[in-house]
Amino acid sequence: MKEQVYATVMHNLIDGSYNVESVLSEKKLSEQLNVSKAPVREALVELCAQGVLRSIPRQGYMVVRYTEREVQEILQYRILLECGALESCFDQITPVQLRHLESASESEILYHSMRDAKDFWNRTANFHLTLISFSGNEYLFNSLKTALETCMRAYQQLCFSKAKSDLPELPLNHMKIVDSIRKGDKEQAVATLRRDICTFFSPEDIMEGSQNNG
Repeated sequence: MKEQVYATVMHNLIDGSYNVESVLSEKKLSEQLNVSKAPVREALVELCAQGVLRSIPRQGYMVVRYTEREVQEILQYRILLECGALESCFDQITPVQLRHLESASESEILYHSMRDAKDFWNRTANFHLTLISFSGNEYLFNSLKTALETCMRAYQQLCFSKAKSDLPELPLNHMKIVDSIRKGDKEQAVATLRRDICTFFSPEDIMEGSQNNG
């Protein structure tokens, strides 16, 4: 039951059903999901521990608001994580793996054309998770999955709160990454991945912002 509550709250955060003004209560969630308060409380406490929610005494649990600085720090982390993983496994990527990555990119293009923001972001995350899975390192995979979930919540707050139907430009960088891997051009593949991670912020802004705040 705890996992069910946790998954439901996370889903609603990512698709924008909850905004930064939302206050969640154990009682309402318990009634909505038809479960007892105990698993609801456990799930909400875990989300607080992860920095997703914060407890407001005698009111409930409020969605944590992300700042641009926090997004910059997350993206810097992703650059180090994803680009480092790609550099380390580049020469071991197989033709079969490359076809899986190409299929993931084509799926993004389909949902982008359908203007389906939620599924488009899911396919975008799938591309990055597919790419890092080539490292064969489960810890890296799970770390990126957590970072991507945080990015999606932050983007929903900072970039799409006023126009939820808006989408970024077509993810042509992903096809360029596939092409670079196919040609054996590691430098170009890593550079393109770096640019792609920084959809809303330039790499220079991220690095400089982190240094200035450090």
